[in-house]
Amino acid sequence: MLVSLAGFSLPGALAQSTATPQSPAPPASPGAETPADADQQYSIAVEIEVVTVPVTVTDAAGEFVTDMDKSDFTVLDNGARQKIEEFELSLEPLSLAVVIETSTRIQSLLPEVRKSGILFTQLIVGESGEAAVLTFDRDLRLAQDFTSDADRIEQAFRNLQAGGDPVRLSDAVARAIALLQQRPAGRRKVIVVISEARDQGSSNSQGLVLRSAQQLGISVYTVGLSALRGMLGRPSSEGVSSPFPAGVAARPMPANQPPTPDAQTNWGAANVNLLELIAELVSTTQSLLHGNPLTVYAAGTGGQDFSSGGKGELEKALGRIGRELRNQYMLTYRPNNLDNPAFHALRILVSRPNVQVRTRPGYMFTPPLRKSPPELKPPTLRPGSPPPAQEASPAGPQGR
Repeated sequence: MLVSLAGFSLPGALAQSTATPQSPAPPASPGAETPADADQQYSIAVEIEVVTVPVTVTDAAGEFVTDMDKSDFTVLDNGARQKIEEFELSLEPLSLAVVIETSTRIQSLLPEVRKSGILFTQLIVGESGEAAVLTFDRDLRLAQDFTSDADRIEQAFRNLQAGGDPVRLSDAVARAIALLQQRPAGRRKVIVVISEARDQGSSNSQGLVLRSAQQLGISVYTVGLSALRGMLGRPSSEGVSSPFPAGVAARPMPANQPPTPDAQTNWGAANVNLLELIAELVSTTQSLLHGNPLTVYAAGTGGQDFSSGGKGELEKALGRIGRELRNQYMLTYRPNNLDNPAFHALRILVSRPNVQVRTRPGYMFTPPLRKSPPELKPPTLRPGSPPPAQEASPAGPQGR
């Protein structure tokens, strides 16, 4: 069985044709991908024979529960009970794509982010994992291709430099998905995004990017940066600009809420059922008009969204992500109800009382396209970057 993603642009990952820029753009950094470079439409076919669902179980104190058995879980796919074929704690080696915003809006926060490389290598990647580092602002850059060398990963963080605006969050996540799709089968594939809750100028819609991550079994964790804190930390000579794009007025706020940029970003979807919103975005491949895209990417893939208030908070967030990835249950089943195109809502029930269960809300099943997916090409590197690690040939279509 195949599902397909029509018209999905993964920047720099697939190139069958080159789009013509619609309007002149500022010069890009050498080796970086511009929006015009990213505007390439193609399709991905993903075979869904089995579905693997990461499940996090915590107790009332927020501690991970890791002593449960297969018989403690029930999987409902669109309400239909499924037979769990494989059950284990997460033991697969990790392939991690770290996606970092480098816009001028958060320039004063970059010293803090530069120092976090060792946190990634020690708290998340570990001895058996590998990581790639991507940066984004107006341009997308592959700062470090996948490697298990902790020194190279940490050096990529130390070399982070501020770029321009706008911030193409969805294009950056799409690029990370493209890179992870090329990693060998049998690896846990995860994205960690360090960014403000802002998406501007992306060629890809959030719904289509989210659909792709769900179908490929990629979990997205997000660490939010405060644009207000970043702008207040700029040198006085640079001034403090508005956190909103030119010509865009701030939305009305509740009477009892001060109109800060962070409040403007996060308020708007507060009264919307998040799971219904995610299902709508994935089904229609649209983007949010308001609300927090970081929350949607995290909740839509079974990850978690953290807010970074300072050095201590960033370390806590990365430590929590690392512990969670090592304490998740992996449930695998063969869907028995892939008859019609639809969004498949997932529910995981457990027999143990007084625990919290978190997983991704579902996935989109669509008919296959009658053509083969285009071939992948190596991503573009900036001049002076280390050569990419030897890529394994893309494995056969996977549905995890």
